[in-house]
Amino acid sequence: MRISTPQFYGSSLTGILNQQNTLNTLSQQLATGSRIVNPSDAPVAVAQNAALNGQIERLGTYTQNAQYAQGALQLESKTLQSVGTLIDQVRQLAVQMNNATVNAQDLRNAAAAMKGYVEQLAQYANTQDGQGNYIFAGSKSDAMPFVLEADGRVRYLGDGGQNQLALGPSLSAAISDAGDGIFLSARAANGQFTVSSNPANSGSATAGPGTVNDRALADQLLLVNGTQYQISFSGSGSGTTYTITSGTGGVFSPTPMASGSYTEGMSLGLPPGGSPAITVPILGTPANGDQFTVQAAPPQGLFETFQSLAAALTATDTSPGTNARRAQAISNALASLDQNQTRLLDTQAAIGARLQQVQAVQAQNTSLTVRLQTEQSELTQINYPEVITRYQQSLTALQAAQKAFVQLQGMNLFQYL
Repeated sequence: MRISTPQFYGSSLTGILNQQNTLNTLSQQLATGSRIVNPSDAPVAVAQNAALNGQIERLGTYTQNAQYAQGALQLESKTLQSVGTLIDQVRQLAVQMNNATVNAQDLRNAAAAMKGYVEQLAQYANTQDGQGNYIFAGSKSDAMPFVLEADGRVRYLGDGGQNQLALGPSLSAAISDAGDGIFLSARAANGQFTVSSNPANSGSATAGPGTVNDRALADQLLLVNGTQYQISFSGSGSGTTYTITSGTGGVFSPTPMASGSYTEGMSLGLPPGGSPAITVPILGTPANGDQFTVQAAPPQGLFETFQSLAAALTATDTSPGTNARRAQAISNALASLDQNQTRLLDTQAAIGARLQQVQAVQAQNTSLTVRLQTEQSELTQINYPEVITRYQQSLTALQAAQKAFVQLQGMNLFQYL
């Protein structure tokens, strides 16, 4: 086969250029660590790598969301723990003031302490995270949710929503709670009914907070029907008697439902009969004309409970009647504190469950990210020993091709004539 000079030069040059291109590609692979130097080299791998990059970026966003959610929930839980500690302090103060040995100065000091506790509670309720968001404002996290008015009332400016963060393609977690549901929505006293003393009571008797025997019947009578009961006392000493009447809206029937002789420490079932819905204990000695009213427990959140206790401590008179009315108010406040603390614990339990979910999803996202990164590495990263060997082989081949070309280029038939 005859090979012309142009063919020789062309084929030799093509071989050398191919070797140089291979060597250049291997050199870039060694420099970058990636086997994909040009998209045209491996279009399928490029497409797969782009898809993996998208998945990893999305998982990175979800991981950041999970980290933020974890911090937000931990802050909320820690704040509610502080509120629980504050409730314990208020309860301790109330118990200390609920005895006949306190004097006027003790009561004034306690009332001043309660004012400070109300302000401290407002600070907790208006807690902000590191980005300035109010964690108990519902979805209106950019505005302070609780405002203390000059008259002591509290206004809630948030809403009932929750801020959500995406943790996955179809999974989100609530990272905040509405403050009205935590601080304003519990019910007074034992949560079912309240027992209040008449402001004119002069005896040493107190009533309640009582127990619920039949919740369904109690709900029907007190909440649905709006039934109220009035317990009235007459006489004195061993001749003291009680009368129970019922009514609605503060208007009671003149016809008694039940009556009888009073014995200190006795409990009265309401409505009177064989299966009362609720039971109200009476302690102390009532005076002639003393009255107690039993009705459905109204909503009384933590702020209102603190303020009712503060109001009870402002009565510095230490007469038997005043002491009894104060003891009645403190007893009701203590029961309300229990209801609010239960609400607080329920919220903390819900936050804990959400926190566990966030942590589990975060661990799952981290594991999936590592798996995708490993898959991406296997798809795109070179095997250094293998590429180095190929580079050395290509370099040797190029050098040999160049040497052969030079040697063949110098050959001429005239040398042999």
